[in-house]
Amino acid sequence: MNSNRFIVLVISLFLFSCNRNEEKLNIPKEKKLQPGVAITFDDNYVDQWYNADKLLEKYNWKATFFVSQFNLLSTKELNKLKLLKNKGNEIGGHGWVHLKAAPFEESKGKMGYLDKEILPMIQNMRQNSFPVHSFAYPYGSRDAVTDTILLHEFNIIRGTTYSKEAPYLQRCYFDDKSRVLFGLGIDNSYAQFSIPYFLSLLEYAKKNNKVVIFYAHKPVLKANVQYETEYKTLIEICKYVRDNDMKFYTVSELYLEEINKK
Repeated sequence: MNSNRFIVLVISLFLFSCNRNEEKLNIPKEKKLQPGVAITFDDNYVDQWYNADKLLEKYNWKATFFVSQFNLLSTKELNKLKLLKNKGNEIGGHGWVHLKAAPFEESKGKMGYLDKEILPMIQNMRQNSFPVHSFAYPYGSRDAVTDTILLHEFNIIRGTTYSKEAPYLQRCYFDDKSRVLFGLGIDNSYAQFSIPYFLSLLEYAKKNNKVVIFYAHKPVLKANVQYETEYKTLIEICKYVRDNDMKFYTVSELYLEEINKK
């Protein structure tokens, strides 16, 4: 009787030990996204982007530069883009002609849009050692059809969002369930322009493990016209990210984060 009880006790301890080990092995460790920001720039202000990078490099920043009308760039501008790329920045596409995607696709069809705006850009950028994996819509013009078309050509695409919503209502955060991003404009001419507001979005992102998507155009010391972002805005954003142990992302890095979580 005592012998049988001893055997049962040994088996119970063995099973309990195995269950504990199995529980330890099977507990999934959810990979949380480090909160941060993806700063993006549109059009072809290469000289100004290069100057801004020199100013902001002390914050260990990085950005994604979406280039339009790539064929119009000079050799000097191409060399500056290569230097930006070599420092860890991303060079993305912003259209061969800089068309409004949705209305052009509606009038010319899918192949007309690809032939006029997308395929020549991809080919020319690749020939100049800039394989392009991400795209930003000119003017933010998009719809479900153009999204479907472009997601066959690029890993991730960026549209735009506007207004000064409460941080928890904003759409300008990376969504790991979608390959379509929505950036909030930080140019001085936008109605939602406010450095404290931009910092409040970063604060919300930090507390909720999110990544804010911003977009700008031409970095300048003092904004006087549309599509200009002052250095002060960029400095305040970069300082907040650095001082709060947040992370700078390129757009394609967000895509890779999405892939690695699956």
